[in-house]
Amino acid sequence: MKDVRDATPGTPVLSPEIGPATMKNSSKPAFIATGRSEVQIGSKATTLYLSSSSLKLHDKRCHSRESTNAGPPLGTGSLPQSPVQSETDRETVPKPGTAPGRSTAYSQRSEREDNPSRGSVSRLQPIREFTFTGYDIMADVTPEPPEPEEEIKPRKRLQAYLDSCSHLGITPVTYLSRQMSNKGIVMRNHSIGPIGARALAIALLNNDTVTNLDLEDDGIEAEGAKAIAEMLEINTNIVDVICFQNLSENCIGSQGLRAISDLMVNNQVIQSLDISGSSLVDSDAHLLAKILQNNTTLRELILSHNGICDQGGYILATAIANNDTLRILDLSWNHLRGKGSMSIAASLQKNIGLRKLDLAWNGFSKNDAIVLSKSLKENTTLKELDISHNRLEKEALGFLMQGVKDSDGLEILRLGGNCITPELAMVILTCIGQSETCRVNLLDFENNEVDEEFLTLLDDIQSTKSLEVVYGHVIKRENGRGRKGDGIDGNLDAVYELYKYMSEHNYRVIDLMKWLDKDGSMSVSRDEFKRGMMTAEVPLTEHQLDVMLDKLDMDGDGEVDFSELLIGERAFRRQLRRKQEREKAARKEKKNLQGIDKIILSSLSDKT
Repeated sequence: MKDVRDATPGTPVLSPEIGPATMKNSSKPAFIATGRSEVQIGSKATTLYLSSSSLKLHDKRCHSRESTNAGPPLGTGSLPQSPVQSETDRETVPKPGTAPGRSTAYSQRSEREDNPSRGSVSRLQPIREFTFTGYDIMADVTPEPPEPEEEIKPRKRLQAYLDSCSHLGITPVTYLSRQMSNKGIVMRNHSIGPIGARALAIALLNNDTVTNLDLEDDGIEAEGAKAIAEMLEINTNIVDVICFQNLSENCIGSQGLRAISDLMVNNQVIQSLDISGSSLVDSDAHLLAKILQNNTTLRELILSHNGICDQGGYILATAIANNDTLRILDLSWNHLRGKGSMSIAASLQKNIGLRKLDLAWNGFSKNDAIVLSKSLKENTTLKELDISHNRLEKEALGFLMQGVKDSDGLEILRLGGNCITPELAMVILTCIGQSETCRVNLLDFENNEVDEEFLTLLDDIQSTKSLEVVYGHVIKRENGRGRKGDGIDGNLDAVYELYKYMSEHNYRVIDLMKWLDKDGSMSVSRDEFKRGMMTAEVPLTEHQLDVMLDKLDMDGDGEVDFSELLIGERAFRRQLRRKQEREKAARKEKKNLQGIDKIILSSLSDKT
């Protein structure tokens, strides 16, 4: 039974079945006679009851009215005033709260009666008096819906960051505050510093949303790197492939790297680690090797823009040779050369996990290219090799292409920024086009120049295999036309190519002159010489023939005589002899390098 106090003061509670006319004609209303009434509250019906004390009080009032013949009729909107009650009457009126489940409210009025002899009397008048059973008045009230969880969590994540900033005494970064509920936090070039990194780490301890953390060039230093590493030991929700991606350009140094190394040994969820531009040197290489030797989930390691040299490269090579889970390794913009670069190249002979290796902007030499060429022949899992901007010259690239030609796995080769002339670009393209085992489908020369013959050859190759080539400016030759042959570039020695052609076909100078000189003067004009070369199908373009004639016509009379051809032949013999000597020395050096290669591989095997 529950009390209801919603009736208007001074207004009697009426039953819906009893109208004003009934009340007017009845000596005692039905509500008063029975003490109950059926009413409608909200969408439910219920019964109202008057207490027994209320009925007794009403009978006394009615008796008083009959004696005085005064008082307004019932139903007029206000209850009649009761006479002054005796002490006995007051005792019969229950006080508020004495009857469980019932309530009687009283108001005290200070009014003077019409009879001045009675003076000022306080009269008690019941304002509301009813009993309510069987119904909960709040049943029809619609409760406020609870706040959705997706709206509460973002506020909690933001508040965690604000609290951590307050605890450390720093100002929160607005740009970072907006990202606390994102899957990825990207804070590049914001200089949050080591304390800001610690505040972020504290806020991310229990964050179950962030999966990617990018803090590139934020100056977090070693202290900030330690805080991030400690956070990742607890928060295992950062599992995306680029999680913990960028700590680059933060100069974390040896201390920060040590914290990351300790983390990566036990962490089995982080798959990508970028610590480029972190001022790492050779003495830090053993910490990197520790990561590669103990972590089996890391798929990408970016170490570019550091100071790793010979010794560091050798230490890393030992770990690379025995790691089969790493897929991407970026060692660009270091100081790899000598023993370091050669060891990295040799490690590919044993590694079966790497898919992409970036060695750009280092110091690879011809000897390194020889070892790398051998590794490419044996490695069938490496798909992309970037060896651009290593100052590789013609010989080094020649050795490298021998390995590329016989490689059964390499698909992308980047050579831009090396000493590649249009002629050398033609040789490289021809090597790939003629190989039956080579699978290279993307050849990147970056901005190296090529000529129109290169484009012609490329069209021929693309008609038989899928090959995309990136190149720079195309050199256009005036009056140039395609010729049958191997496409010798006009910038090279066309005279040498002429005598090379004659030597390959066993032509003597006297035989050439007799064939070209129709009048027996032992001298031919430029036009006669050019027509004879085209008829003989010498592999030179018209532009290259003009360059050659300028060199052969030493006296500048517009004709080439027998003596000038003899001088050119002697110069060719000297060049050919020097070339043969260089090739002999290269073969001897290659043989020595093979011995060095075996020593390096045996050393790597001993380390394991």
